[in-house]
Amino acid sequence: MVLEYADSGSLRHFLNTRFNELNWFNKITYLCDIAFGLRTIHENELIHRDLHTGNILINNNYIKITDMGLCKPANYNASENKKNCAYGVLPYIAPEILRGRNYYTKAADIYSFGIIVYEIISGLPPYYDVSHNNHLAIKICHGLRPRFNIKVPQLIMHLIKRCLDSDPLNRPTAKEIYEIFDPSQLSYDTELQRQIEKADVINNKLLTENTQTSLELLYKTHSEAIYTSRLLNFNNLPKPKNSDDYYERSDNIISKEFSESLQLRFSQLNINKKESLRRNISQLSTNENESLQINISQLNINESDSLQLNISQLNINENSQNNEAEGKRKKIRLED
Repeated sequence: MVLEYADSGSLRHFLNTRFNELNWFNKITYLCDIAFGLRTIHENELIHRDLHTGNILINNNYIKITDMGLCKPANYNASENKKNCAYGVLPYIAPEILRGRNYYTKAADIYSFGIIVYEIISGLPPYYDVSHNNHLAIKICHGLRPRFNIKVPQLIMHLIKRCLDSDPLNRPTAKEIYEIFDPSQLSYDTELQRQIEKADVINNKLLTENTQTSLELLYKTHSEAIYTSRLLNFNNLPKPKNSDDYYERSDNIISKEFSESLQLRFSQLNINKKESLRRNISQLSTNENESLQINISQLNINESDSLQLNISQLNINENSQNNEAEGKRKKIRLED
């Protein structure tokens, strides 16, 4: 078999060597290309079954999904395969497949794509700093998902969380993902573009604190973090579930048009373990470009404690017009 030569190698190699020259447009364009390829696979009633950045090649800046050896029809019954076995790279395998009790579906490919989105945006391989063993598989089934070390637009973060949902039925289709990552979303005054600009402001501040000037990523991979496909057999894994902490955490960016900023300063406030502080703020009216500042002093939160604020009946005066958001609540979860 003769394959076309890919001048930039695998996507993983490309991220290792050139990640720091990528901007949001580059990243979203690559994600759109991958989504297009995955949509084509699924529209032909096929499932890739082993999708990860090692199987995605870049040639002349074009993305190509490769290694279709495991690709099978969507209605393929793998009865000849050993029960409780999965094949692939552990971090990219959907939890229902890790358990070995479900046949592959298109939704399993979507989960893999969600991990790839994280990888392209962060530049880091998923779970690079831990051993890829039974313990990690258990944590994934319990809802562990990769976390970002940068700020990410809310629209993208929301899509990632949908792709990584423990319930395959809650994951989006490849067609829907392709439409979301359409580069035209960056060509106009769209909400995604506004969120990206806001995220860039914050991330650029973080970048100035980093003295790294190389285009290469600097990270140390755990000796037992394996990114080549292999046969995996995990027994008695728990039923997959979503982690409340991951799905309720507010770790993304939304534009000024969608949310007023909340600036909170906490110090010298004592909160006992497993006790939460809840404050309801109602009938709040703020003008455009104003921010709500809540200063709480003497804060001391023990491990596992949280501070939760519920804001309802928020009226925001934007562009000289009152927009009532009755019954709308925003939840902020701060952990020590």
